Amino acid sequence: MTSQELSEHLRLLKVASRDDLDELLTDLLCHVYRTKDSQNG
Repeated sequence: MTSQELSEHLRLLKVASRDDLDELLTDLLCHVYRTKDSQNG
């Protein structure tokens, strides 16, 4: 994750609704801890 991507993610956290926070967390975790399928690809 680049510093620009992290900055954008943090900006989105500030304006996200409660429902959006789950999706943002999932996106962050999938980006940082890549799935087994993407590691093998």
